Amino acid sequence: MTDVGPPEVHIASFIVHYQPDQDEALELALNGIEQVEPQPADPAGPGKRIVICEGPHQGYILDQMEVIESLPGVYGCSMVYHEVMNTREADQQMITEVKSA
Repeated sequence: MTDVGPPEVHIASFIVHYQPDQDEALELALNGIEQVEPQPADPAGPGKRIVICEGPHQGYILDQMEVIESLPGVYGCSMVYHEVMNTREADQQMITEVKSA
Protein backbone atom coordinates (compact mmCIF):
# COMPACT_ATOMS: atom_id res chain seq x y z
CA MET A 1 0.00 0.00 0.00
CA THR A 2 1.40 3.43 -0.93
CA ASP A 3 1.17 6.47 1.28
CA VAL A 4 -1.04 9.04 -0.43
CA GLY A 5 -0.43 11.81 2.08
CA PRO A 6 -2.47 13.09 4.98
CA PRO A 7 -6.20 12.30 4.89
CA GLU A 8 -7.12 15.86 5.84
CA VAL A 9 -5.95 19.44 5.55
CA HIS A 10 -6.34 22.00 8.32
CA ILE A 11 -6.70 25.64 7.33
CA ALA A 12 -6.66 28.34 9.98
CA SER A 13 -6.43 32.07 10.24
CA PHE A 14 -5.40 34.11 13.20
CA ILE A 15 -4.75 37.71 14.16
CA VAL A 16 -1.23 38.60 15.16
CA HIS A 17 -0.93 41.59 17.52
CA TYR A 18 2.51 43.20 17.42
CA GLN A 19 4.47 46.40 17.97
CA PRO A 20 3.65 48.63 14.99
CA ASP A 21 7.30 49.63 14.50
CA GLN A 22 8.09 45.93 13.85
CA ASP A 23 5.89 45.68 10.73
CA GLU A 24 8.66 45.11 8.17
CA ALA A 25 10.63 42.72 10.38
CA LEU A 26 7.47 40.77 11.16
CA GLU A 27 6.54 40.43 7.51
CA LEU A 28 10.03 39.11 6.68
CA ALA A 29 9.85 36.62 9.55
CA LEU A 30 6.34 35.44 8.59
CA ASN A 31 7.41 34.88 5.00
CA GLY A 32 10.12 32.56 6.31
CA ILE A 33 7.74 30.29 8.21
CA GLU A 34 6.61 27.20 6.33
CA GLN A 35 2.92 27.00 5.34
CA VAL A 36 2.21 30.52 6.66
CA GLU A 37 0.82 33.27 4.45
CA PRO A 38 0.72 36.78 5.94
CA GLN A 39 -1.99 39.10 4.68
CA PRO A 40 -1.48 42.85 4.22
CA ALA A 41 -1.27 44.95 7.37
CA ASP A 42 -4.65 45.86 8.86
CA PRO A 43 -5.86 49.16 7.38
CA ALA A 44 -8.02 49.72 10.49
CA GLY A 45 -4.95 50.33 12.58
CA PRO A 46 -1.29 49.48 13.09
CA GLY A 47 -0.10 46.46 14.99
CA LYS A 48 -2.54 43.85 13.67
CA ARG A 49 -2.11 41.38 10.85
CA ILE A 50 -4.14 38.41 9.63
CA VAL A 51 -2.15 35.24 8.96
CA ILE A 52 -3.36 32.12 7.15
CA CYS A 53 -1.80 28.75 7.88
CA GLU A 54 -2.32 25.33 6.32
CA GLY A 55 -1.13 22.02 7.70
CA PRO A 56 -1.76 18.29 8.07
CA HIS A 57 -3.26 18.47 11.59
CA GLN A 58 -4.31 20.89 14.32
CA GLY A 59 -1.07 20.42 16.23
CA TYR A 60 0.88 21.72 13.24
CA ILE A 61 -1.24 24.89 13.19
CA LEU A 62 -0.71 25.40 16.93
CA ASP A 63 3.04 24.87 16.54
CA GLN A 64 3.19 27.58 13.86
CA MET A 65 1.24 29.92 16.15
CA GLU A 66 3.82 29.33 18.88
CA VAL A 67 6.63 30.15 16.44
CA ILE A 68 4.90 33.42 15.55
CA GLU A 69 4.23 34.29 19.18
CA SER A 70 7.95 33.90 19.91
CA LEU A 71 8.96 36.49 17.28
CA PRO A 72 10.37 39.80 18.57
CA GLY A 73 7.71 42.47 18.96
CA VAL A 74 4.76 40.04 18.86
CA TYR A 75 2.29 40.34 21.74
CA GLY A 76 0.24 37.29 20.80
CA CYS A 77 -1.91 35.38 18.30
CA SER A 78 -5.63 34.70 18.39
CA MET A 79 -7.15 32.02 16.19
CA VAL A 80 -10.30 33.25 14.47
CA TYR A 81 -11.00 30.47 11.97
CA HIS A 82 -10.25 26.77 11.64
CA GLU A 83 -11.51 24.41 8.96
CA VAL A 84 -10.79 20.76 8.37
CA MET A 85 -11.11 19.37 4.85
CA ASN A 86 -10.30 16.00 3.41
CA THR A 87 -7.57 16.11 0.77
CA ARG A 88 -10.04 15.51 -2.06
CA GLU A 89 -12.06 18.60 -1.06
CA ALA A 90 -8.91 20.66 -0.67
CA ASP A 91 -7.79 19.81 -4.21
CA GLN A 92 -11.09 20.91 -5.74
CA GLN A 93 -11.80 24.47 -6.74
CA MET A 94 -14.30 25.68 -4.16
CA ILE A 95 -15.73 28.66 -6.08
CA THR A 96 -16.35 28.43 -9.78
CA GLU A 97 -16.01 31.45 -12.00
CA VAL A 98 -19.31 32.72 -13.38
CA LYS A 99 -19.12 34.15 -16.89
CA SER A 100 -21.80 36.43 -18.21
CA ALA A 101 -23.03 35.91 -21.78
